[in-house]
Amino acid sequence: GGPTPPPAKRGKPIATSASSTAAVAAPPSIDASTDPQEVLLSTSTSLFEYLERLPPRTLRSIYALPAPRGPTVVAAVIRSSCITDMARQCALRLVACGGAFKVKDIVEGWIHRHGRRDALLALRRLESMGILEPTLGLASRPGEDVEEEEEDGENKWAKLMGKDACLTPEFRESMKVYLSTSSSSPWPIITREQIDAYKKNGGDGKGSEKEKPSRDPPTRQELESYTQSSWDSVLHFLVGSDENDRKGPDGDKAGSIEEPTEAMVNFLTRIGLMQEDPDYTGLDRSRAPLVITSKGYEFMLRDINAQVWQFVLQYMNSMTHHEMKDAVRMEALSFLICLGSCRVGEGFHSSILGKSKSAKTVMKDFGRFGLLFVCRVAGKMAFYPTRVAVNLVASNEKAGSRQTDVIGQSVAATRSLEESLDAPVPSRTHLAVIVQTNFQLVCYTRSKLHVSTLGLFCDVQSYRRLPNVIFFHITRDSIRSAFRLGVTSDQILRFLHVHAHPMLRSGGQPLVPANVRDQILLWDKERTRVVMDEVWVHQCRDASEFASVGQYASDSDALAWGAAHTNKLYIHSRKSDQIQTYIRKWRTKGLKS
Repeated sequence: GGPTPPPAKRGKPIATSASSTAAVAAPPSIDASTDPQEVLLSTSTSLFEYLERLPPRTLRSIYALPAPRGPTVVAAVIRSSCITDMARQCALRLVACGGAFKVKDIVEGWIHRHGRRDALLALRRLESMGILEPTLGLASRPGEDVEEEEEDGENKWAKLMGKDACLTPEFRESMKVYLSTSSSSPWPIITREQIDAYKKNGGDGKGSEKEKPSRDPPTRQELESYTQSSWDSVLHFLVGSDENDRKGPDGDKAGSIEEPTEAMVNFLTRIGLMQEDPDYTGLDRSRAPLVITSKGYEFMLRDINAQVWQFVLQYMNSMTHHEMKDAVRMEALSFLICLGSCRVGEGFHSSILGKSKSAKTVMKDFGRFGLLFVCRVAGKMAFYPTRVAVNLVASNEKAGSRQTDVIGQSVAATRSLEESLDAPVPSRTHLAVIVQTNFQLVCYTRSKLHVSTLGLFCDVQSYRRLPNVIFFHITRDSIRSAFRLGVTSDQILRFLHVHAHPMLRSGGQPLVPANVRDQILLWDKERTRVVMDEVWVHQCRDASEFASVGQYASDSDALAWGAAHTNKLYIHSRKSDQIQTYIRKWRTKGLKS
């Protein structure tokens, strides 16, 4: 096949589906700029960073949720990077010691050898996460400047040592419930015996006319395909794939990718992944087609876990003006963390969520995002968590630096990728990239979507294809074209790291050759070699004025450049008034002399 054409323009949806839920039918405009807390939450890059930025009172409300939600959230917070290792040990010891202990005894008996600073950090993190009662006065939230207690340090330390560190009752009770629970799953799992008993008792799976028939539990492969198809429909729409690109692997409609719903398209527009065509010249702007934005290009180059989190984040941001925003957020966060404690392939009846309408709504919305496979099993509605839902929590529990997080996300998907590569007929969902030192990319894939994504920063003229592998070259022009679209060098390198071939991870060699990485970064730096600056040009009368004014401008950090042969000075415009005042004084002084 030939090179992939650029993304096409999409028609704008006319109306929003009536069955849309809160995830895709939020209020038309979301303005959280007046609430600093909402602004802070809207920039979270992971689930546990979102939790860190919640007020302690909200965290305590989540901890107090009835089992299994509250206990599961408490355990996830303890395992996460929200608190330090020392804070984790202190919290668990306090649970076993009755929930309260003198700060002096904690510091001197438990963590004395680590010093005062580490002890303060541990206690501060516990208090800010709603684990300790706010009696110590150490809590701080992300975004606030926290200074070490230097002034009156000894007095403050003495007062602190005399206080008690008390666990909040919400955390303590939930942690005790979790520690006494033998099951690793938060809910009762649908067993094979239940399904067989339903069929034996005459369950024909038909039910009422409005109910869907019961079916067998989905296989792991079916769950994986469902998740991938859910996101492929979004990504294909972003890049403007035509009907041929959406067909199944054999060119038929079976396994083809459907277009996203109108409500999902509105959601893509609202979160900034698509916009109205700025080049549209028609009088009726409502008919302007939709085109992908620079934020949309960045979204395409992200790992699927990062893509899912962006949708979940926008889902929770859409609750800003909702009457029950706090309740729905708590429902969504606790439900999502519980999904992280499940295993792929395990199913649960929706009745375990209780009679709460918000819980059922969240379940349906997560199903639209590919986090859940919702179906009818053994005569009841059930949901099956997908790999993305499980990894979304697991990949962030021990997240470290940004690079570690990126590599961790890609390693989480390595097993399914290897399964795809070992299959007799590779699926079109996998992508394994080998970057060679000659700037050639060897990409194992059958997806035209992956070809379009790689075409963002690769030379489409160098495109060659075999049945299950394609070849591209990275050139200076192709990288600069990506930069003009808003794609950054970090995004390109992250994409190559995330989708590196699994065999590359077994050795000690870098996933991207050093010369390729360095050259991409150098091409990025080429864009900033020239810095534009507005200046005021002054023509000096003679060499003496040039020397005097030039020296003063240089001392005042106002001189941009000077040409001695023409006696011209180029002054930064922001300081031109200051230099003009000096010139007038200098000339007046020369006339008097």
